[in-house]
Amino acid sequence: MAQEEAKPSDDPKTATGAAAPAARKPKRKGLALGGGVASLIGLAWALSVVAVPAKQIEVRHEIQGPYVADISPTTGFQVNLAGRGGKNYLAMSLKAEVDAYAQAYAAERTADPLYQAKLTDAVLKVAARKTKLDLDHEVGKDVFREELKVALDPVLFPVHVGNENTAGGRHLESGLRAGASNDRATMRGFFYEHKLDVDTVLKTIRLDDGQPLRFQGDETDLLVTDAAGRSVYVDVTGLHHGFRGPVRAGTFGRVRNIYFGSFLTQ
Repeated sequence: MAQEEAKPSDDPKTATGAAAPAARKPKRKGLALGGGVASLIGLAWALSVVAVPAKQIEVRHEIQGPYVADISPTTGFQVNLAGRGGKNYLAMSLKAEVDAYAQAYAAERTADPLYQAKLTDAVLKVAARKTKLDLDHEVGKDVFREELKVALDPVLFPVHVGNENTAGGRHLESGLRAGASNDRATMRGFFYEHKLDVDTVLKTIRLDDGQPLRFQGDETDLLVTDAAGRSVYVDVTGLHHGFRGPVRAGTFGRVRNIYFGSFLTQ
């Protein structure tokens, strides 16, 4: 019998030409899927970086300087000196060398009419005790300069209680504020380095490492001291019931030196 001629198979599984395309299709799908996953992972990472909460970024507050602040009124200071029935007088202008959290802090106070009045009053109180003889030699001038520094420091840099913007304002979260005798506070530490621990449930308040002090709630000028006797005055009448926690307290800078811009005794 004659042998029949072999015919190409109709089964696609055995067809030589169709086998290659069928084998490549899964690979293309795998690559496409892998690329999609990589893109999603990359997008998720990018979003996680962008979405970091702002509160996780630590803000560092550092005292900087020195800066110079002109603390004199436009016409300078004129003072009648002690002795000789007030016949001698002093005319001078002053500049202060300061350290501060912000350069503009002291300048803003010297431009404020209230603080300018306080500065003038502080200068006159110190100068009016001096005689012409006290101020006519360098040793006397150095003593005078140091006394002015001590007197002007709490005026230029009053103690803030909680409120970062103004020394007399209330702390928004607790309702605490500086007391009426704030100018007499002897705690001269920097604002971000000291705190008052307040408990409105137990009605206690403590400055740094001092002993807890009980209050009634109607005190407008409560004296609070630390273990070394350094003090602040606080007004507790606006405290928010239920508040428990720390409240920052301290100054936003310090006076380093006082310089005479002009100095004349007569």
